[in-house]
Amino acid sequence: MPLVIAHRGANLEAPENTLPAFERALAYSVHGFENDVHITADGVLVVIHDDTIDRTSNGTGLVCEMTYDQLMQYDYGSWFSPEFAGTKIPTLQEFFALCHELPLINVEIKAEPNGSKDAAAAVVKLAKECGVFDNLLVSSFDMDMLQNCLAEDPATRVAFLYAPDNEEACDEICDCPVTFAQKYNLSALHPFVPLCNPDFIEECCAAGIMVNPWTVNQEHAITALRNWGAHAVITDEPALAMGICC
Repeated sequence: MPLVIAHRGANLEAPENTLPAFERALAYSVHGFENDVHITADGVLVVIHDDTIDRTSNGTGLVCEMTYDQLMQYDYGSWFSPEFAGTKIPTLQEFFALCHELPLINVEIKAEPNGSKDAAAAVVKLAKECGVFDNLLVSSFDMDMLQNCLAEDPATRVAFLYAPDNEEACDEICDCPVTFAQKYNLSALHPFVPLCNPDFIEECCAAGIMVNPWTVNQEHAITALRNWGAHAVITDEPALAMGICC
């Protein structure tokens, strides 16, 4: 049965990528989380999807150009609901403390607008310090970011994220997903769910490559991926997925 990975926490019930969202997902006994990480101007890893705070806070600005103390001045919950007014941006360290018991911790490192790759080594180092390295899976749309994680420690499990807009990668993966994964020392492939089919999953799994599609929110899609042997499903509907996969 596939693992159920809560996408940005229980993001339909609480503001995405915040501790309340992850705490609500834990209530469903999910097997893991997916989050998004950026690095601040002073080198702190924070959990947020966008490269700016504009959409999910009452502030504005690029995360990479702000210090952690500056980011902490803003409210990251009120945009979602008054219930979450005053919610702060979590650090990756706080996130690791919350989920260190989970079997799969998927940290997605986002590309930085300034081109920095500093988050790669920092995520690996922090995972070791927090005792979660063995459960860590680093994903990214940025292959260079994944290679920097491997340069920090070749034992890091890394996963390549891709969607149809990356035609070059899709073509190469379609030709031979196993060859692609081995070429870049990938532990997993994270395709946009419409790119999956049973033959693809079977081929990858036979070679020891995890397939963890995103974002899987419909009952028929979750059921199909379960039947096809996907390692995990990344979902905005953790309760639904747990009912199907467990």
